Amino acid sequence: MLRLKSLEITDFGPYRGTQTYEFSDKPGVELMWGENGRGKTSFLNALRYALFGVILGRGSAKIDFATVGNSEVEGHRGARGFKTVLSFVYAGRSYKLTRAFKPYDPTRPAHSAADFREQLSLLRDGAALGPDERNWEIARLLPEQIARFFLFDAELLQEYEQLLTAGSEVGERLKEAIERILGVPILTEARAHTAALLKTARTDQAKAAQRDKSTRELGNHLQISSEQADQHRENVHDLTTKVDELTSSVSDLEKRLASATRLRERLGKRNAKRDEVERLCQRRDELVNDLKVKSGTAWRAVLEPTAQEVLTQLDDKIDEVTNSRDDAVLARNAARSRAVLISSGQCPTCGQGTSAIQTLDVAEESPAQDPAEFDRLLVDLRNRQRALRRLRGEASLLARLESEAEQTLVDLSDAEQQLNELEAHLKEDGSGEDALMELVERHANTRISLGNTKAILAEERRLLVNKEAAVAKLSERLAKAGNNQTGPYDRKVALLIRLHDLLDAAVTDFRERLRERIEEDATAVFRVLSGEPDYDRLRINEGYGLTILHKDGQPIVNRSSGYEHIVALSLIAALQRCSPMSGPIITDSPFGRLDRTHKRHVLKALPMLTDQVLLLVHDDELDRETAVQELDHLLVSEHHLRRRSARHTEIERGAQVS
Repeated sequence: MLRLKSLEITDFGPYRGTQTYEFSDKPGVELMWGENGRGKTSFLNALRYALFGVILGRGSAKIDFATVGNSEVEGHRGARGFKTVLSFVYAGRSYKLTRAFKPYDPTRPAHSAADFREQLSLLRDGAALGPDERNWEIARLLPEQIARFFLFDAELLQEYEQLLTAGSEVGERLKEAIERILGVPILTEARAHTAALLKTARTDQAKAAQRDKSTRELGNHLQISSEQADQHRENVHDLTTKVDELTSSVSDLEKRLASATRLRERLGKRNAKRDEVERLCQRRDELVNDLKVKSGTAWRAVLEPTAQEVLTQLDDKIDEVTNSRDDAVLARNAARSRAVLISSGQCPTCGQGTSAIQTLDVAEESPAQDPAEFDRLLVDLRNRQRALRRLRGEASLLARLESEAEQTLVDLSDAEQQLNELEAHLKEDGSGEDALMELVERHANTRISLGNTKAILAEERRLLVNKEAAVAKLSERLAKAGNNQTGPYDRKVALLIRLHDLLDAAVTDFRERLRERIEEDATAVFRVLSGEPDYDRLRINEGYGLTILHKDGQPIVNRSSGYEHIVALSLIAALQRCSPMSGPIITDSPFGRLDRTHKRHVLKALPMLTDQVLLLVHDDELDRETAVQELDHLLVSEHHLRRRSARHTEIERGAQVS
């Protein structure tokens, strides 16, 4: 097991001057306390830089080294250099790994990474190793590809969910890293080496067959088919490399897009405010146009009081004429009924004669007025009424339009001011908007290229499989036809085929055994971490993704972010147990998404992960009393990051816990 002894940091991020963190020599958990912005992530990056020469920012994007040096270093102009010295032991041997990022010319200002050079040295038991041996030793002790299982933060833990998504680019890279730490590449590389030997043996078999007339034709076909298979194999290799590069590019671009959250939010607000300004401008123009149209008849508003008075009189006159018309209609109808009664000579109701009615002096009655005269008068009155009503309401309409126009202008002024503020914030970000747009376009184009390349790769793999099958059949026919020329090569091909099949079966069996063991060990840790008694166990898939199973056997879907962390920690613990290589775990802010109960469970389970654990935490994330209570004697040391200024943090060494 690799065990860290000390980390010396010089002018790295907020760590001004040379400061040293001494790791405890006891197995257990160490705590480094620090408020946000005090340097917890920088400390993790210092370790990452010491081991791999890499510094990561948000979204796992690589950081420009020229921006890392402490900015309070006196006597320096431009970018600053920095240095890390990591001491550790492995397999009974002591190591001291030094990396330094220094300017080529300390007397001149440095402004970019091109002005610096990196110095790297590795001492083993006090003796310096040469470049080749040094690089090989570093890669052997803790390969960068598996660093995420030893140095990680909450953001990296969240990515483990991708292992459940078939075909996920992030999940595929995680699977490769998991199999690397488990030792699967030892078998897969042996299988690949055997396949290469088999290909060479078949080429020799074809050449031997060409020297004999009886097998020359088969030998020619085998050689041609082998060359075609080689071409497809080369195409597959090149395309696979391109897919890996494009996949990495897509991942990096997605992480950079994810890290640009604030800029995207500002752009979204800016664009929404632009739409609002445009809408208000359009409404303002509409109201101004309406006012212009109405201003041509604004004189009517002056007549409105008089028009209203006349309308009131007209209303009364119309009521009066209407009543008179109704009376005239009733009188005419009564006269007509009496005339009909007289002409009939008998009352239809009582049956009496109507001679008495005839004696009435009809001449003395006033003739009924014609209702048509009233109708003509009503038409005239109502026409006058409609004309006057057109004059009424102009003042109130103009007042409403003017009021709405004024309010629209106020809203527009406010919106334009807010838009200017948003534009100013975006301007402060420099070319952020243009860079983001370019980033979005690059991401879209890269994904398209990735999809097209994957399709071409799939076709090349299909052609390769078909061609390899044809090569195998021709090789088999040659072996059956055999002669003195091909005999030794036939036997070699047969042996390598059996060896390749054996290794292929071994890879499949090894993977299956590893998955079963990881599932078992991860479940054991999960049961300690989980606070839900109805969650029974974890189930693993072919990509090493873990699903929570309810006690009724059903999978838990749409699990929370907190449980994503718990499952990821369970997997990391299982990998530490199953892997031939183990080392310390250093994690930054691992409790951010966990409630109090699960924090206690995680603290209790941390010693199950590995013998050396360092937690970088702050007070709001983890209560110290809880940590001391749950870890008990397994809390072996505490350190604090103390503020000296905004750009200066010091590591305050805590007493070793007995």
